[in-house]
Amino acid sequence: MVVLQCLILTMAYENAYNGNPFRTHGSDRRVWLTSSFRVELIKDGIEKAGSINRLARELGYRSRIHPGWSIRQILVGAQPFPYEKLVKLSDFVGFSLEDVLQNRTEPERITVDNTNEALRMHGLWCYHIARMRLR
Repeated sequence: MVVLQCLILTMAYENAYNGNPFRTHGSDRRVWLTSSFRVELIKDGIEKAGSINRLARELGYRSRIHPGWSIRQILVGAQPFPYEKLVKLSDFVGFSLEDVLQNRTEPERITVDNTNEALRMHGLWCYHIARMRLR
């Protein structure tokens, strides 16, 4: 049942954002979320899984060295969510995919200040992004 719902939502997403339901590459397969929502979503996933590494394994990342690295990069806004991982995460934490996709944004709107504020607000200050100092 869940697989069927994911398939239906995937097709709806493809039709809404691509116009071509069979396209499987390109920037439309990568989803940028607003800082506050992205941090909240990942925090909920970490709390449910028990750690960032366990969350990464739940989403299908298989690195032996540091499976949570991709999740950390997404958390701090360094890279977008791959659409398939976002579907798994929304299902894992119990958010509807439509609600998650309403928080899409453009990559230019992801800033260090917004991300750091969201990290502080959700108690994940340990992932604070240090700024480069220009002399």
